[in-house]
This record gives sequence, C-alpha cells and structure tokens, in this order.
Amino acid sequence: MTEALGILGVGHLASYVVAGLRKAGDNRTIRLSPRNRETSEALRQTHGCEIAPDNQAVADECRVILLAVRPQHLDALLDTLTLRDDHLLISCVAGVSLDAIRQRVGPARVVRTLPLACAEVGEGVVPLFPDEATARELLSPLGRLIAFDAERAFELASMAACVNGWTYAFLDRLSEWFAGQGLSPEQARELVVHSIRGATGLAAGFPERSLRGISDSIATPGTYTRDGLDALEARDAFGAWEDACQLIKDSLDS
Repeated sequence: MTEALGILGVGHLASYVVAGLRKAGDNRTIRLSPRNRETSEALRQTHGCEIAPDNQAVADECRVILLAVRPQHLDALLDTLTLRDDHLLISCVAGVSLDAIRQRVGPARVVRTLPLACAEVGEGVVPLFPDEATARELLSPLGRLIAFDAERAFELASMAACVNGWTYAFLDRLSEWFAGQGLSPEQARELVVHSIRGATGLAAGFPERSLRGISDSIATPGTYTRDGLDALEARDAFGAWEDACQLIKDSLDS
C-alpha cells in the first residue's frame, strides 16, 4: 500500500509538488497542515487532499512528511511537533543543514530535497541528500532525481532553483526581441521556449557528448550560429551567469 504523505507548510512549493504528483498519477492520501488555509483549501478542491486540524495531526497520521516551511518559521513549527522513529522527514527548507534539523526532531530520519517549480509538470532537477528509497520513490515523478552523498554537493545543486528562475527572465527577453521584430507574442514565446527545450532535449538524449562539443558541432565556422556565439563570447555574456552563481554560492557559504 502506498504511504500517505503529510505536508507541513502549504505554500508555493507544496502546491507544485502536489500538482506534480497528481499529474504523474500518484493518488495517495495527502494530508495538509491547516495554517495557510486558502492554499490548503485550493489543494483540497483541485487535487483531493485532506486538511488536518493541526500540525501534530499530520505527523500522527502520516509516516512520510514533507517539510516545506520557510526557514524563519522552522523553529516555531518544530517546537510543537513530536515525531517517532518510524517517521521520514523530507526537508525542503533551504539553507538549513541536515544536522540542524536532526537535532530538533528526535529519532525521526531526515533527508533533504528542493524540487523546482517545474516539478508541477514533471520536469527539472530534483536533488536528494542522502539517497533514501522511500524519498526517491516519492520524488522521482517530479523530475530528474539526482542523489548526492555529500551535503556540500547538495547545496550546490540547490542553486538550480535560482538558475531556473533566471532562465525564465532570459527567455522573456528573447521573446520580447522576436516580438519586436514582427512575430506575435504567442509565436515569439513558442519559438523561444521550444528552441530551448529542443536544446536541452538533445543534450539529455546524448549524455556521452560534452555540452561544448554539441555547441561546436552546430556553431561551425561560417555559420550564423558561430557568428552569434562569437559575439556573445566577445562580450563575456556567459561570465555574467557565472558571476550570479558565485554570488549565490558565497551567500550559502557564509
């Protein structure tokens, strides 16, 4: 029998996790904490979730719990929660280490993850630390699950959420340019989104090929692709992305 899932902290992350699970055909019982009543009620009506009377009721009725509160709300929640040794707590709390949570939850087992917004459609990266069978089974339908055996590697991988958000802004900028050249906004959006989807699809389909190798096989001398790539590299366009990543890493390390 499929384990029921309890969710403590019903906000955006919980919403797209629930939507992603249901889209993947996961019909398990999902019990929600009641604090964000509006969001919990929307998930109840849209995805058949149940709303528990309080946080402890979620823990009492569900062995597997997704912890999805903001870091500043974590202490207040854990101060009032009692967990058992058969509980699996899957923490989505950004920036809070495994040890820091373990010290607060007694005998419960703890793992960390951080699904992206695209988990709602079963796409993107789902980092997991450490690897654990029940968590892997639950989270795998939400995207490409990558398990890590070191927390530092997991923290680096969690930056994918930031890169994901930046990518939408980049796609918007390109879409606006194509629309400015005469395409309809709908055509421009579809053109850009599916061009990027095609690029990532090809890369995923040939994991043995280096990403630079794929680029060089397309951007051959004398092509428009090569000319545009040379212009981007001359302006260190990709260096700005590295700078943004380093900014986030420095914040995580501090």
